[in-house]
Amino acid sequence: MPSNYYPFIARESWPIIITIFGATLFANFFLSESIVIFLLVVLLVTVFLFRDPHREIPSQPLAVVSPVHGIISKVGEAKEIRLNTNMARIRIVMRITDIYSLRSPIEGKVVEQWYNPSFKNQSHKHLDFHVQSDEGDNVITAIRFRNLMRSSHVYLNSGERVGQGQRCGYISFGSVVDLFLPVGSKILVEVGQHVNSGNTVIAELIHSEPPSSVKAQLK
Repeated sequence: MPSNYYPFIARESWPIIITIFGATLFANFFLSESIVIFLLVVLLVTVFLFRDPHREIPSQPLAVVSPVHGIISKVGEAKEIRLNTNMARIRIVMRITDIYSLRSPIEGKVVEQWYNPSFKNQSHKHLDFHVQSDEGDNVITAIRFRNLMRSSHVYLNSGERVGQGQRCGYISFGSVVDLFLPVGSKILVEVGQHVNSGNTVIAELIHSEPPSSVKAQLK
């Protein structure tokens, strides 16, 4: 299961940051001051881009939290090709300055992950993942890339449980993310709204009666 403990600067970026830091040290001893200043600026920008601050996860059992930082660009209904059924779809566009961490939108069991064979790089192995809640709700997070600079790392395995808002991957330099929910879910966001990964509640899963765990507490 993905860990809840992670550094403020995403470890996925450490090789990049170490390389730039090493180049800066080398420039300090052997190259001009202007190059050193340039590399220091690059280092600071890189640290900013790969920041990964802690998020407070809302305590709402049937809530769906945003899997990524970004701007809502579409809200509506669309056919989900994996399950071959119509579902509610929320599209989130990540900007290059957004936080890149990927989080599970709901608590539940990881059913499956899919990989697009058109991508050759192994870091693109898991592009979509399917989580099913204890109440049987299917939620699919579909990651779409717009250029070759963007890559993803998804730390999930079929059959394991993942928590609501739990960090489960990383999308370097952002992407477009489609979140597919059961038709009839209550959508709480609108086009143009900014959302935070793991923190913003973007929808609620609707049930005609309370979940079994809640009913047990009421007895």
